[in-house]
Amino acid sequence: MNFQNIQYFLQVARKRSFSQAAEELFITQQTLSASIAALERELGCKLFLRHIPLELTYGGERFLIYAKAFQQNYDHMLRDFAEIGQGIRGRLRIGVAVNRGRFLMPKLIHAFHETYPMVEVAVVEDKNDMLLEALHEGEIDMAIGDFSEEDRGIVLEDYYEDEIVLAVSDRLLQERFRGSAERIRMSLTQEQDVRLLAEVPFLMSSAFSVSGRIARKIVRQAGIVPEVKTSSGNMETLIEMCYLGEGACFCPEKLLRYLLSPEQLASMTMLRFRDGQTRYSVKFGWLDQEKEWNIRSDFIRLAKQVEAL
Repeated sequence: MNFQNIQYFLQVARKRSFSQAAEELFITQQTLSASIAALERELGCKLFLRHIPLELTYGGERFLIYAKAFQQNYDHMLRDFAEIGQGIRGRLRIGVAVNRGRFLMPKLIHAFHETYPMVEVAVVEDKNDMLLEALHEGEIDMAIGDFSEEDRGIVLEDYYEDEIVLAVSDRLLQERFRGSAERIRMSLTQEQDVRLLAEVPFLMSSAFSVSGRIARKIVRQAGIVPEVKTSSGNMETLIEMCYLGEGACFCPEKLLRYLLSPEQLASMTMLRFRDGQTRYSVKFGWLDQEKEWNIRSDFIRLAKQVEAL
């Protein structure tokens, strides 16, 4: 039995599809099928029920436990000997939310590769809860997200703080309030009262995202029922629509400033909330039973340096 066959099995078990797993592994489906068939002959049992989607047999479920342990030990061995030999190679798998990854990862990976040019960085983009699951399943080495201190089995380290702001285009204020638009705009910036926008359409993100969670809390406390004109799990889409005057939008300030130019931002009004309820911490997270790994530690150190610039 070789590690390659185990890695192939793990990918098929994750994807529940020979074709999708083969695509991820950059091999042909025939090569992958032959590898799994050889593994089944060696173990003396079928590992998958071959219908759509694939389903693990009892033997497959049992082998999955051992395969994950083999893969974890193999990864740890490669890390140890890469660092012992100082010709540092390897693969760092990082999970991050799609919107957050857009403005974080390019500059971070660029800075990291200046120190570790031979380390592959595999970025997995998903929702926070799915990233936590991927950590526990050993599918990623580290995640970046707004994780709770109550997430058991995860070591957390602070990265940066962000704030959810309520953005609305001056164009929309002019359309809705006409001659009173400037007065409303000034009141928004001075009073931080979301009720001033009770008659304005809203663009809402998912309730499972930090912006969606905070947005729903604020409008509930304000006692208003917003007219939701568009909802989306993609914050970039909502910010672009907000700029075009489609509605008011609760969004992370860092992402807003990343996506819009200074000229575009000048045509927007941002409502901030003074009581701190819209601030949140973005953290690094990894499994607490994992031993210290220099590559991961250096990525975190570099990320903090880049953030401080």
